Amino acid sequence: MSTTTEPKSVLVAGATGRLGLVVELLLARGHRVRAMTREVRSRHAAHLRELGAETVFGDFDDVASITAAARGVDALFATGTAHRSGPAGEERHGRNLADAAAAARVGHFVYSSGEGAAESSSLPLFQAKFRVEEHIRSLPLPHTILAPVYFMENLFNPWNLPALRAGKLPSPIAVDAPLQQVAIADVAAFATLAIERPDEFASKRVPLASDELNAVEAADAMSRVVGRRLVTEQISAYALAPGLRFLFAWLERVGHDVDIGALRRGHPQIGWHDYEGWLSSQRARLGGLCASREPVVR
Repeated sequence: MSTTTEPKSVLVAGATGRLGLVVELLLARGHRVRAMTREVRSRHAAHLRELGAETVFGDFDDVASITAAARGVDALFATGTAHRSGPAGEERHGRNLADAAAAARVGHFVYSSGEGAAESSSLPLFQAKFRVEEHIRSLPLPHTILAPVYFMENLFNPWNLPALRAGKLPSPIAVDAPLQQVAIADVAAFATLAIERPDEFASKRVPLASDELNAVEAADAMSRVVGRRLVTEQISAYALAPGLRFLFAWLERVGHDVDIGALRRGHPQIGWHDYEGWLSSQRARLGGLCASREPVVR
């Protein structure tokens, strides 16, 4: 992306979390960044300071601390916290962030929610995300809601690691069922774009997906990238925690339906990753995990 706006001051809430890459992208593009974290003395916070960010304390359970951190910024970026706090925490934290952004009179609130959020959803997580989005829309707060699908980075979640070490790609859904996925780098790039173009994305909800493929295709791509043969392994979702079990059942039964082609055509500056391209960016990490030594036939 080429720089098209004047430098902005941006608060990134949860800056040491999964979407902390937003801090790096904003700094690289000349913006002033406050990185909000509960652990300002952590190694991750120190790294952000080395990059040029100002680290500030803030707790998603403390509206006053978020409000204080957000005063005077042009934009606030935040994401849901379901991966560490569950649906109830997701809703509580999302509401707190929106209330703090409104109280601090932030010029633009960019929130990463999730595609599939719906009042009628069978998943408590998607119900919680819907309620957060509705709360954001109810406030006098300029906002943009990003709605990513399943993260590619979930490949490295703990329940997958033993299988990967054995040269297998586990799939809790049918191995021939298509699954839309998004790279965190693409979400971070889109968040940066929305922050830089608040008028263009005002009051919009943007579903985000980078690629769509099934587990067989994913294993073939991984085999090409790491140079070792990986095979798919159908696993039972019942071996996973209930929340994950319900999520994978929904992904197989309903799934996401983002128009990836239109997204890529409309926003080519994001530099979208296809799955194999994303795997290539993770080659070192994959090489240390995938233990099968059978050569790949090219």
